[in-house]
Formats: sequence, structure tokens, C-alpha cells
Amino acid sequence: MTDSAHHEGGCLCGAVRYHGQLAPDQTATHCFCRMCRKANGGVFVTWVALSSASFSFSHGDPHRFRSSDLAERSFCGTCGGALTFHSIGDPKGPPGVIWAALGSLDRPEEIVPTHHIFAADKPAWLELDDNLPRYPSQLPWIRTQDELARPTVSNDDPVPVSSGKDDTLEGGCLCGAIHYHAIRKSSPPATTCHCSICRKTTGATLFGSADFTVADVTFTGGQPRRYRSSGKAERAFCGTCGCHLTFRFVDDPGDGLSLTIGSMDRPEAIRPTVQLFVADGLPWLRLKGDMTDWPQGRQANTAAQGESPTS
Repeated sequence: MTDSAHHEGGCLCGAVRYHGQLAPDQTATHCFCRMCRKANGGVFVTWVALSSASFSFSHGDPHRFRSSDLAERSFCGTCGGALTFHSIGDPKGPPGVIWAALGSLDRPEEIVPTHHIFAADKPAWLELDDNLPRYPSQLPWIRTQDELARPTVSNDDPVPVSSGKDDTLEGGCLCGAIHYHAIRKSSPPATTCHCSICRKTTGATLFGSADFTVADVTFTGGQPRRYRSSGKAERAFCGTCGCHLTFRFVDDPGDGLSLTIGSMDRPEAIRPTVQLFVADGLPWLRLKGDMTDWPQGRQANTAAQGESPTS
């Protein structure tokens, strides 16, 4: 019989694995803050409280990034999957807790979310259909607005290299090592994806992207690492902070390139109209709004089947 409090997890490629017990209060918080989006490229991330006394990495050693004066994040250096978040030198941080990215858990469907934080930071189009408590910033009993963590890199996104008109879109990772701009010839098709591969690759609860072409996108600072997440797809992420930036089908005759919504400086400028792999979605994750639901992926709804992982 499986111990429901014991959880194992890891990245998509299998290079890093961990295990631990749920913390006594079993907190699982949806976070919509800019830092979490920019750290993994997902639409939002759910942090699951595990007891630090029970937690250990059972295989491999993750890359670590000090994202603020109060916290450190870990991710896989091979595939970029976000793994953990924990307090460092934070007198108000929950004691004895290490936070696991829900997308990295092997059994994410068993987690019961408890509340939303930084709801004021989410794009207007993103509205979860649940009745959980929503807090505009951090939980008020943890810290006030004046006590929020100070990021190691400025929250101010880089000054656009373009004219700043609506025909361009800027983005990049949390640490600032990589930045891009994209030309918007029209409103780009955008989707959210509920598949387990996107969850494991990014650690995010929900993945989202907008479609461009390779010719439309220019990296204006730095170059990402690339990982072949399946026989059909390649993803790119920052090797310093782990943010996922792009997704592409390697055999796409149209030279398509998708940019992750979480890496965009203005994610509110993109409005997804289609949900992919809803058949793989978490039982409690439902989005409000008028969106078209596809049980499988975009290729599965045309000619080919969806992604199959390389590992």
C-alpha cells in the first residue's frame, strides 16, 4: 500500500530524483508571482510543502540558483525541470519546510491545493475555477508587502531593443542571462498544455506558449541550453536559473517556434484560446473562460500523435 504522505519526484530526463513526506499542514499553494513564472517559464507553479527532515535527493545533484535574498531554487541542469524552492536566512519562512514544484511530483494528482498567492500578479485571462482563498501578495501571516523578498536580479524587465510598439514582444529568464524579442505579424496562436511532459519538463502546474517562427524570434542576450524532450520536440532553457523559453517540433516544415508565456515580460498580452491534453489534466485544475479543449495535442488533432518522452 502506498503511503499517501510520502512522495517521490524528479525531472523529465531522470537525471535528478528526490523523495520526502508532506508537511503536517499539507500546504500546497498556487503562486502567480513574476519570479516563479520567470524561473520556470510556466503559466504558474504550485509549491507543495514537504518536511525538510524527510527530504533528500536520491539521485543526481540539481543546479541551484539564489533567486532572492531569502530563497534558493533548484532545477535539473540537463532538461531544466524546476524541482524545489527553500528559504535561506529567512526568519519568517515556514520552519522545517522545503517546497517541491508540483509539476515535478510523480503523483501530482494526489495533491490538494490550499490557496492562491500573488493573485494580483497573474494575467487577467488566467482564472482558475475553484473556491480557494486568494491573496493578492504573500500570505499575510508570513510577511507584509514591505517584507517581501528582494530578487537577486531587478524586477524591472530590460528596456526593449525594439520600438516598443504592439508588433513586438519581449521576454527572457529570471536571472537576466537570456533575453529575446519577437515580431508579431498578427495575434499569435496561443495554447495552454496540461500534458505530463510539460509539467515534468518545467515543474509548472500549467504550461503555456504562443506560436511564432524561427525568423520572428531573436535572442538579444545570451543563448539557452537545448534539450530534446521527445523524438519530435526540442525545448530551450536558461542554464543559470532554469527558465524554459522555447518549444519547437523538430520536423515542423513551417519552421515554427513557440515562446513560453511565463518567460514573457508581458504575459497579459497573450491570450490562449486552446487547451491541449485536457485528458491528462489534473482533476482540480479547471480554467474559466471560452477556450477550445483538445483531449490530446495539436499534432494529434491533425495528422500525428502527441509527444512521447525520450526517457
